[in-house]
Amino acid sequence: MKILLCAPDFFDVRYEINPWMDVENTPQTLKAFSQWRNIIDAIGKAGGIIEHIRPHPDFPDMVFTANAGLIKGKKVVLSNFKYEERQGEQPLFEEWFLKKGYQTILLPDEIHFEGAGDGLFFRDLLFLGHGFRTNKESHKMVAECLGVDYVSLELVDSRFYHLDTCMFISDEQVCFYADAFTPESLSAALGKLTDYVCKENLSIKISAVSESQATNFICNSLAVKGTVITPANNHGSVFSRAHVCDMSEFMKSGGAVKCLTLTL
Repeated sequence: MKILLCAPDFFDVRYEINPWMDVENTPQTLKAFSQWRNIIDAIGKAGGIIEHIRPHPDFPDMVFTANAGLIKGKKVVLSNFKYEERQGEQPLFEEWFLKKGYQTILLPDEIHFEGAGDGLFFRDLLFLGHGFRTNKESHKMVAECLGVDYVSLELVDSRFYHLDTCMFISDEQVCFYADAFTPESLSAALGKLTDYVCKENLSIKISAVSESQATNFICNSLAVKGTVITPANNHGSVFSRAHVCDMSEFMKSGGAVKCLTLTL
């Protein structure tokens, strides 16, 4: 299992594009580096392999590699970032993917899509979020490009502006913060998941998390070979095998473990 990271050399809060960001509450550089290295150690201990992309001084949020694109095999649908502050990241990530032998796919410029931040796979079933950063119109395009079935989820709480901030998916379990979604879209998504699980004769754990857990970014966790690397000390019984990594500095920008990683 390979995972892409970007060093926080230039990580900072220079602008405000989500409710967590406050230019008066900037991250401590040394502490952020320490937390980032802890993720690397945790991934390594769990059996993952780290790949790196070079950071760029103009893009402090490039550290959140989950937003680079959405990957299936050797195809990657590149992100079309909503906010101008992040749009310059796209060609940098595209260059990296091309050098690594990926087929890169670009959506129309007017269609916003923010990669694995708003796209989560359960095997071949793709969950796609919309409402704050990603346009719903992108969902069918992305699914067709990657050759998978999909289900759309509408996000309604601006604190949870990407799907990966309010839903966690691994091969063994799915957890979510219900109030981050419209009831209709959440019900439809869970129904489709249940049908898929039954059809494939799978066994998974499906559970809701509390607001307290959600705001501690429990859903923004990363599963690596059965171990869940999580920023949430209050994970309780949600995860059976958990490795807690403090993400306080990155949470100032609205991201945690999952945001900082892109599974290749």
